Amino acid sequence: MSDGALGILAGRGELPWMVAENAIRAGEEVHIFPFTEDPIPSHLQSHCTPVVLTRMYASVFASLKKKQVRRLISIGKASKDILYKNPRFDARTLLLLARMENLNDYTIFKHIARELDKIGITVLDQTTYLGDCFLEEGRYGKKLKDKQIEDVSYGMMYAREMNRLDIGQTVVVGQRSVIAVECVEGTDQCIRRGGALYARGGAVVCKVAKRNHDRRFDIPVTGESTLRSMQESRCHVLAIEAGATIVVNKSEFLKSAKQKGITVISLHESEQGFTDMKKLRKLNRSGA
Repeated sequence: MSDGALGILAGRGELPWMVAENAIRAGEEVHIFPFTEDPIPSHLQSHCTPVVLTRMYASVFASLKKKQVRRLISIGKASKDILYKNPRFDARTLLLLARMENLNDYTIFKHIARELDKIGITVLDQTTYLGDCFLEEGRYGKKLKDKQIEDVSYGMMYAREMNRLDIGQTVVVGQRSVIAVECVEGTDQCIRRGGALYARGGAVVCKVAKRNHDRRFDIPVTGESTLRSMQESRCHVLAIEAGATIVVNKSEFLKSAKQKGITVISLHESEQGFTDMKKLRKLNRSGA
């Protein structure tokens, strides 16, 4: 390709491999840089060069330059707890971290993107080469009770506020009360914790993106692991943002949600707030 090689900085989960496969089919020269211990699909192993995130300059940037990468997609689950587990940073990475105003997710991504730009690498939208990965607005699954609709409305409002503060993307709600907020532990652990605390069962999980979200970084993602965590903790409703939350393998995801008795709500958000919750009764996409 005339724009140079495409790099994929690959975290956990299926998404990095899906992006890589689609890019290769499109004729891209693809180099994958996994920072995960997940198994690498055998047909993609020849494209992979492992990297160590805590040695950003000595490992990540050096590998990208060696492979002559000019465009980069950073995608997949990344746990920020690597910052707190006695990491071995190279000196330049320590200096980069010291210059940051805080160590919130977006701050880290923003500074890394600036450093990449200095060496001629452009960070692309995470949905590049993902194709149709969003759910249309509507309800997928059983009708909600009035109390569940109230919890969706309440939960989306508080999830938006938590994300504005760069704390996390997900909250677990029950009886118009926030039971759990996602922090460093990640979505699945937040769901399990919230579901366990809401002993009566049937909690609502709400997941949002920041307003005016930078789509190069940390777009909310939901998939089978989210559904498993909800089933294990007896959470019955998942509310996400239409057009702003990546759904991994949409058709299989919706089939699995139905089998597990989980209703998925996909909502648009505007300056005035989320879709009128009363419309959820009409926005039926599943025939239920």
